Amino acid sequence: MRLVRALVWTSLVLVLVVNAASAYVRLAQQGVGCDPWPQCYGQTAPQDAGAVPSGDSPHFYVRATHRLAASLAGVLFLAIAFLGWNDWRGTAPRVAAVKLLVLAAFLAWLGRYTPSLVPAVTIGNVVAGMATFGVLAWLAAWRPAAGPARGLVPRGPARLTAAALRVALAQIGLGALANARYVAAACEGFPACGGTWWPAGGAAGFDIFAATTVPLAAAEEGARQGVQLAHRVGAVALAALAAAVAIGALRRADGPRAAAVALLGLVAAQFVLGTVIVSAGAPLATAVAHNVISNLALGALAWLHCRAQQT
Repeated sequence: MRLVRALVWTSLVLVLVVNAASAYVRLAQQGVGCDPWPQCYGQTAPQDAGAVPSGDSPHFYVRATHRLAASLAGVLFLAIAFLGWNDWRGTAPRVAAVKLLVLAAFLAWLGRYTPSLVPAVTIGNVVAGMATFGVLAWLAAWRPAAGPARGLVPRGPARLTAAALRVALAQIGLGALANARYVAAACEGFPACGGTWWPAGGAAGFDIFAATTVPLAAAEEGARQGVQLAHRVGAVALAALAAAVAIGALRRADGPRAAAVALLGLVAAQFVLGTVIVSAGAPLATAVAHNVISNLALGALAWLHCRAQQT
């Protein structure tokens, strides 16, 4: 069992690297943090995935790291499922192992259409990538000695963590939509957007199968602002729910306190980074850090959910 746990933790690191590298390439190709900002932003379509960047380009090394880490992670997922199948008690960890394989297969298939100006492709990549990290965090938190989880229907504290996970995945999807709609420069001011709480035409940006127009069309500004505002509202809702989960875990005598404290810190860090992104012209490093912390926050929620299921 120690070997399986080591494989799970190694896979966690690899998937975090994959998701961070994917975010870097995607955001850099869109022009996030370019100079002069924001005139240069959203002026070119993403580079074709089959194109090979120059060897002295950061993209070359990031893409190479992404492909190597993704390949290694796929092999480890197979090893986790094979080696852990007979050692795990109950069906829950086995279901988690199957989820890993399904998510890996889905991401491999979606890679054929990436990059794309259709938001559904970006959303699929981001949500599936972070969901993979969450499943691995759940497996890392699993305690064989604690016995099987209480079925697949959450009870008690697990009900709240399950709700928080669903909201987190929805918010991640909104963030991916915001990325796909090139909304980094759409809003001036915080928390409102350009002096309004809902722009004219704001609903138009939520059609995930309608391709984004690049270079960005001025007529679609309201649609981009609507997506940005929805992402902000989602962030507030998720922060409140995550805080409730963390505080509940801290109040329980047997609660996983380290994961609860980590979740509170990660939520606070996301708000700070979000403010910096809006006020400082969306620096690329900050935008990538925003993605990394989203992974870690989802992982902390998944960890708390697993422990709540086994309590």
